[in-house]
Amino acid sequence: MAWRLSPRKRWAAFLAGGLLAAGFFFLLFFLMNQPRGWPRHFDAEAAIAAQAPGARATGRTGVVLVALMQPTRFDTPFYDNFVRKLFDVAIPWPINRFAARDTGVALIDPTRPDETSPFTPKVLMSFDGRTTDWDGTPFAEKFARGQVDWVPPSDSVAGDIGSFRYEGRAGGAPGPAQRAMLKARAIYYARLPGGTLPQREQTLAMAEAAFARLRANPALAGTALFDAFHSHDARAALFALLDRGIDTLVVASTLPIHSAFEEYRGAFPKLHGMVQEWAALRGKPAPRLLFAPQFADMPGYADFWARHLAATAPPPPAPGATATLVVSLHGLPVRQTRHDNWVRNSSRATARLVPALAAALQLRGWRVTTVVAQEAFGDTAEDPGDELLSVREAFAVARSRGDALAIAVPVEFLAENTDTLFLHSLLMFDGLPGYVRFQGPPADTDWRRPFVRRFVKGATTHLYVGAPGGDEQDAAGAVLAAGLAPLLPPTAGATP
Repeated sequence: MAWRLSPRKRWAAFLAGGLLAAGFFFLLFFLMNQPRGWPRHFDAEAAIAAQAPGARATGRTGVVLVALMQPTRFDTPFYDNFVRKLFDVAIPWPINRFAARDTGVALIDPTRPDETSPFTPKVLMSFDGRTTDWDGTPFAEKFARGQVDWVPPSDSVAGDIGSFRYEGRAGGAPGPAQRAMLKARAIYYARLPGGTLPQREQTLAMAEAAFARLRANPALAGTALFDAFHSHDARAALFALLDRGIDTLVVASTLPIHSAFEEYRGAFPKLHGMVQEWAALRGKPAPRLLFAPQFADMPGYADFWARHLAATAPPPPAPGATATLVVSLHGLPVRQTRHDNWVRNSSRATARLVPALAAALQLRGWRVTTVVAQEAFGDTAEDPGDELLSVREAFAVARSRGDALAIAVPVEFLAENTDTLFLHSLLMFDGLPGYVRFQGPPADTDWRRPFVRRFVKGATTHLYVGAPGGDEQDAAGAVLAAGLAPLLPPTAGATP
């Protein structure tokens, strides 16, 4: 006679099995939802909170600046690394493994790269620039044979574009990474003057300006730039610094506002893991890590942006003319704002920035209303409940109020990048007279100076004052050095 459970026992067994499975997957989430090779035990936020107020380095000191630098020219590894990090840090397991699968060869028509509706392509290109498949057949011919499908833009991704997909073989990278590469290659870099982006070179210049001032302290044994999106280069630079014999390693980020995504769950644990790896390989003790405050909290940061605003803002057309000043942040998706410490950190930063920027605009003669808004993630696609104020919405309110000026200051960006130039610009300016979807900078753009964007609608001039530009990277580096100097050993000549 077959052994059977009663209905009650079957239900109890089913419930117990479900709880065990849930516990198993919960454990796997913590074990697997960390980037490969990163230390799972290091809590960067807790380490920073545990630092004594006014703590300073002791002994031989090194300074490492964490930077997120987009390549000067289009580079496939950057986008592959970026998307993989997004999956590892921001998306829970096992969803991230499913989302990161290779779904075939993603394709785009480089002559019509920003289409959102189905069309017949003249040419199709893969992320590595190939228009012909490995068998010698053009991808466009495979489309004509019915072997290539149209992939519509996602309703939940702001500024998304349509693409194509050939499923006859693997594409060689996760599907989202391939699409990101296609967008960057066919739109962003293709529409940049000379195909070059200033962000990397300007970030390097800012870092070197800071390092040059810090070298006045004789206790400084060396410096390094930690490129979080290029692990091999970051590891080599860090190991070279540690090999000089470092007792204390001062760690800072070139990003103005710290977040869980970029620093606390991203770059800082990655750097910590490499320090531990160095110690194990060399058979030496790891140096003490001392974390600097976020860039935007450093003395002089608000004044730096106030000077930038004063230099780029126009005078009022008449005495007492009104302006809306938008303190513009990169922002976070609404779901992340509920738990990412970027919210607290950005609030602290804008509390310093708002009065300084408002005063700068008032000195120009404007009557000012100030708001804080996000450049991204606040549109209908990503914020359907309208929980976040976007720069676009702030501009619309300024127009409805009849302000003569709506001026946005991107306080999280020290150099222009593909966000400020393309995606954020689309979200802020689409629909304003004179703006074209994914509009690129003019061919004669001088990256030494701020790239200011100006659009007029009705009685309101919309001004985006841009990142500081190459000529201001030395001044930005001076602010960074002044903020780091108090963490170095109190040796004569330590203050830049």
